[in-house]
Amino acid sequence: MKKIAITLVCVFFASGVYAYDAILEFSGGENRGPVLFDHEWHMYDFDCLDCHHVMENGENVLDDADLVEGNPDILCASCHDSQAEIDRTQAFHYQCMGCHNNYSLTSEPTGPTLCGECHILDK
Repeated sequence: MKKIAITLVCVFFASGVYAYDAILEFSGGENRGPVLFDHEWHMYDFDCLDCHHVMENGENVLDDADLVEGNPDILCASCHDSQAEIDRTQAFHYQCMGCHNNYSLTSEPTGPTLCGECHILDK
């Protein structure tokens, strides 16, 4: 009986951990695998509006009340599609690399700053 209880606790813990882990996968290129973005990890250190935005006249006018799970309008690809002035690839490069490069100039820890640190070669 004790083994069953321990097994159930492990299953519930593991499923809970995975249920709250939001890792998004972006498409990879011909030679590189997809880039994984851990949304939840970024949520600990940044405000939602640091990344999510609707820009008008150089200002972020996105209402943070719109940042609810399941709202398709807040997804990056809802604006940064192939027809946009800044497509999704450019948007991620500006947003991710810009932020990581800014932090690399400070004493704060930063994320990866080199191409191969995000775009891992397929094996």
